[in-house]
Amino acid sequence: MLYDPKWKADVTADPFKLSTLIAWLEKQPAHKGYCYLASGGCLLHQYFTACGFKKVTVGGYGVSLNNIEYPLGDFENIPNETPHTFGAALERARKVATQ
Repeated sequence: MLYDPKWKADVTADPFKLSTLIAWLEKQPAHKGYCYLASGGCLLHQYFTACGFKKVTVGGYGVSLNNIEYPLGDFENIPNETPHTFGAALERARKVATQ
């Protein structure tokens, strides 16, 4: 049987789904910290950059991705609570997912 390019499925993950954030957090070093207030170093800035967005600005209750504003929704309190480590953020994200 020959290969048909139409068979290829688009399986990109939705960056606004909590399950996608959790999957990304699971790949981060649990003990590694992040600076909640640092523009390029905050958890969500790193996450959305890893998702492929080139221009990321996180602030307040929203995020600007490539100059388009989005609300943070379920992501809002995951990065700002302490401790500021990827492992602790993963625990908080999993807790939000079960609510």
